[in-house]
Amino acid sequence: MSNILIIEDDATVLAYLKFLIKKKFGSSIYTANNGEDGLKLLAEVAPDIILLDLYMPGMGGVEFLELLRKNEKFAKTPVLIISSEKDSEIITKLIGLGITDYILKPVNPGITYERLGKVIKQITQNH
Repeated sequence: MSNILIIEDDATVLAYLKFLIKKKFGSSIYTANNGEDGLKLLAEVAPDIILLDLYMPGMGGVEFLELLRKNEKFAKTPVLIISSEKDSEIITKLIGLGITDYILKPVNPGITYERLGKVIKQITQNH
């Protein structure tokens, strides 16, 4: 079973993602409302996967990701961005920061299952 950290400030999206993950994958789910809270949870949770929103109050997703990648322990942790952002410059920057995938909002359950399932399968094969 994998630990999944969801960093998302929209309560509706957060509840929906938790529902999808519990229904399909049975992973342990931890949540944070912004990047600062997400960073605090890293050491405690040691997530196998991070689902990350880009725009949140306080520290947003890009800043969180930059700090995450500087931490040797989490430099290779799979990160799936979940956002409505379509700006190619921002997405290119995220790819440069080593994101695993990008899921557009509104969240499509089929796409989310498929992409998250791929990452979970890779993690369980590597453990």
